[in-house]
Amino acid sequence: MLKSINKNGNMQTLSYPNTRDILTDKKTIFLFFLVICSLKYFGAVAAQAGILKNICYAYMVVAILMSIPNFFRYRGGFVLPIQLICIAIVISIFMAKYTWGQGLEHSVSTIPYMMWFIFFYLLGSNVSVKTIENIVLIYGLIYMLLFLFQLTHTGTIYFGTVEEFKEDRGIIRVNFPGGGVFFLACFIAINKVTSDLKNKMIWLAYASFGLIVNVLQVTRQTIAVMLFIYMLHFLRNVKLPLKIATIITFGLGCYLFLVSDNAISRGLAEQQKADASAGEEYIRILSARYFLTEFTPNTVSHIFGNGFFNETSNYGKTLNALSVNYGYFLSDVGLVEVYVVFGILAIIGFAMIFIKSFTIPVDADHYYLKYYIWMIMVTSLSSDFLVSYYYVITTALVLYCYHRLYEEQKVISMFQLKRN
Repeated sequence: MLKSINKNGNMQTLSYPNTRDILTDKKTIFLFFLVICSLKYFGAVAAQAGILKNICYAYMVVAILMSIPNFFRYRGGFVLPIQLICIAIVISIFMAKYTWGQGLEHSVSTIPYMMWFIFFYLLGSNVSVKTIENIVLIYGLIYMLLFLFQLTHTGTIYFGTVEEFKEDRGIIRVNFPGGGVFFLACFIAINKVTSDLKNKMIWLAYASFGLIVNVLQVTRQTIAVMLFIYMLHFLRNVKLPLKIATIITFGLGCYLFLVSDNAISRGLAEQQKADASAGEEYIRILSARYFLTEFTPNTVSHIFGNGFFNETSNYGKTLNALSVNYGYFLSDVGLVEVYVVFGILAIIGFAMIFIKSFTIPVDADHYYLKYYIWMIMVTSLSSDFLVSYYYVITTALVLYCYHRLYEEQKVISMFQLKRN
């Protein structure tokens, strides 16, 4: 067992459950079901109303309440930036009332986004990193299997909404909900290709399956980022000839895909040409410009944000009208959405997380934590990965694991220093 240091400078035990504990430990079971509730069952249509939805929200509320007592108990690592983001989300409830007159009864909409608080529950529960890896890998595989099921049954929407299904870029595009655990699972798998040599082929198959699923969703930025991270991982700590061979292999694979003249590659190429030809009239640029310069009505809201919206309120209906009439979607402008909704505190929090992902060390077996943070940050200009409830629970898990490993390493370093 290792020891960790809490805010008061006292030592606390960090325990590691064995396989039997993982199957029976109450905290592990609680976390396992919390993940799927936070993802709203991968956006299952059958669970968007009624008892399943109520169970989902009740489960999340219980988790948030269990997290609050630990909110100011810890410090260092990623604690401060997550505190800032959590505070910004709570303030957003009142800013929506102040800025747009949205009733407090609509604040229930913020519950899935308040899964950031789970970071503090995890700090107090000491769930092991290995346990979280296993949970994520299970849900990552479930995600891929459900995606393939939905892709082969596009006549009926079982997961997500009608807006996420359209014929685009060569195929019926299915933007499957719940991508956070999927991407993290793929990064865990690619990390284990080089760290778990005994099961290397199993992890390579898992990571490759994930890449195929990503390509089939036809989202250019996530395809590019995943390919880059895969290549970056294999380039680490290898000699120059292998670096060159890896770059050539990835480059050749991308080239052959693009010139293969299949429906997907044609669709991606045509979309890229259309976006490039739009220049400053590109719809995401117009959207960002509007939300930054015209949308927010007062100075206070420029600082603390407009607040989080409920789709049934006048605030939500205004945003819906902007998307229908002008094609201005907040979810398409990433960091701008964070600022417009949650204000400067949240922006500072995310900036700190990004900087800390470079300054806080982590061992090679857990580089997947950095990969995930880099992915959501790199894609933050044109996606809602930073604030989408399909990603928040995964981000909280990642930052907890990163923080825990960092604290453990500090304890080990202190112990070794004392021995010397």
